[in-house]
Amino acid sequence: MSLSPLTYLYRAFLGFVLLFIALPMIVVLAASVSPTTRVTFEFWTWTTDWFAQLWTSRWLDPFVLSAKIAAIVAVVTGVLATLAAYAVAYEKVPGHDAIMSFLLSPLAVPQIVKGVAIVLFFSSAGLYQYLGTPGLVLGHVVLTLPFAVRMIATAMYNFDKNLDRAARILGANRWQRIYHVLLPLIKPGIFSGMTFAFILSFNDVPLALFLVRPGETTLPITVINYYEYGLDPVLAAVNVASLLFLLAVIFLFERIGGFTAQIHGGSK
Repeated sequence: MSLSPLTYLYRAFLGFVLLFIALPMIVVLAASVSPTTRVTFEFWTWTTDWFAQLWTSRWLDPFVLSAKIAAIVAVVTGVLATLAAYAVAYEKVPGHDAIMSFLLSPLAVPQIVKGVAIVLFFSSAGLYQYLGTPGLVLGHVVLTLPFAVRMIATAMYNFDKNLDRAARILGANRWQRIYHVLLPLIKPGIFSGMTFAFILSFNDVPLALFLVRPGETTLPITVINYYEYGLDPVLAAVNVASLLFLLAVIFLFERIGGFTAQIHGGSK
């Protein structure tokens, strides 16, 4: 069966889009293994010496802090977003449609504005000394919660309430129905929201610029500070290592939550 010219055009355009997306990462990957600051694609000259420099406190401490904050944000966001989505999408509180629309409003507010607002909140409440990790956790939860609620609410909208009725007929109380029927079926939505929160928190720059304290610098801010002294292949190595870490986290969350099934409409 021959393909139409339009099909070839679609495939060529798709290939161009994929190449456009992957090209920056290809350049960064080549820079991370190049022997000098000059990016080279001569693979026989590549080296992993730059990655060896990452095993120092200069890079490990910010990485651990960023990972810790991102993990806390993912858990807190997952819990709060699940409770909120249950009220909005399952119990259908009054004005639930308006609430779902309002959850898109954070897109209209620059993250820097949110960072300033959180700093002012901590300062006016006399809690300025608690900026740093607590401030970053709060800021990232505020940043990611609306999107996580929408992801989990989408899973709840697709939930077949006949299953809940069947469990009720069989004698299950509300908590048993939630734990044994609802949560297992919306698990992909919960873990997709948690994954989104983890990645956004780990890579955040605008909020961290305002909320980090000396001695509690996240990895992205450490990269920015290091860049002030010159462009070094170590920065490329840091970015590659961060990407591999996030890919591992995505793979782990996907294995637990199976949110790929939700993306593909219920089947992998």
